[in-house]
Amino acid sequence: MLRVNKKSEPEEFTKYKSKNKIINWESFTIEIKQVLKQYLLEEQENSCCPYCEIEISLYNSQIEHIKPKDKFPELLIDYNNLIACCLENKRCGNSKANKWDELFINPVTENPEDYFKYDIKTGKIIPIFKEKEKFEKAEYTIDLLNLNDNRLCNIRRKYILEFLSYSSNNENNLSDYPIKFPSLRRYLEGRL
Repeated sequence: MLRVNKKSEPEEFTKYKSKNKIINWESFTIEIKQVLKQYLLEEQENSCCPYCEIEISLYNSQIEHIKPKDKFPELLIDYNNLIACCLENKRCGNSKANKWDELFINPVTENPEDYFKYDIKTGKIIPIFKEKEKFEKAEYTIDLLNLNDNRLCNIRRKYILEFLSYSSNNENNLSDYPIKFPSLRRYLEGRL
């Protein structure tokens, strides 16, 4: 999972909200949602889904309400409650749906890298801590977002093997290696 460092709300979104009566998410036009999604993608590291870290684009992503809009209607149009995430079935925002618990690690208000590390043999994301509260938050978030989905673990494992192979031959020049899974890469670099 990646931290999202929010910037100021896009001017077009602010203007749209002030000029239109917003009743629900359908009150926004497709055009303003596209503008908003593009802005969200630009502020997210490497245009990655903050949950699974797969690179996404305008066309293979959705706008995600971190705190679900049906449980937190007052946050429906709160820019700090919005991210762009992948459209994967049974993972990330689709897995989370409208579930919410204070145990969820919010990538806007917390740094997920403070909670997770990786098993380099399996590609699984695992809690750093064994202590009760932080461990529970990490476990809850991993399970809710289905971050150890087999397909995702296989992609991570492949990246780990390729990165370790490349780094053993080019340990002084890792800047040429493609950045995928930014937090996984930082984790691997820290182990070199």
